[in-house]
Amino acid sequence: MFELTVKNTNIKMPGKIIASINYGNNPYCIYSAKRTKDEDNIFVSKIVKNSQGYTLDDNFTGGEKEALDNVINSILNKESLDSLKELGVEFIDLKPSGINVFDEKKCYVTTYNSSLLEECLLNYNLIKIENKPIVKMKKSKPVNKGNIGSIALIIFGLLTIIICLIMIINFLI
Repeated sequence: MFELTVKNTNIKMPGKIIASINYGNNPYCIYSAKRTKDEDNIFVSKIVKNSQGYTLDDNFTGGEKEALDNVINSILNKESLDSLKELGVEFIDLKPSGINVFDEKKCYVTTYNSSLLEECLLNYNLIKIENKPIVKMKKSKPVNKGNIGSIALIIFGLLTIIICLIMIINFLI
């Protein structure tokens, strides 16, 4: 989480960095702000360095924002890393750290379901703790202790069927 300030209203809100990318030899930050309980607004800004560190910048040149919208939608659609590379997209580890002021209208890309956004982040392994990528893996157990009785009944049933089949075959021979 990082703090965002809306340029025209000076309203402060929490933001979540989705990813930083290099596209067209420029670094960009893709980030979100909560819209509703289940949806996030997705934004994109350039990352520039100034005296306060790396901050967001919404000064886009002609056609730049539209190209970025297409790139971000490709990311949200979980296109392969190879496809993104062909588009000229590279994920980088550069994050804004200073005062992050942005223009909602200039930087807005789309509204996206929060749970699908988490899936997208997992798809690209972008969920990070202390700037270290992690892969969320479910722990799998060969046998769940609560299911031992059910497994025993299934095995007993299969053995019963096998024994019955052997007896029928022997009876027919």
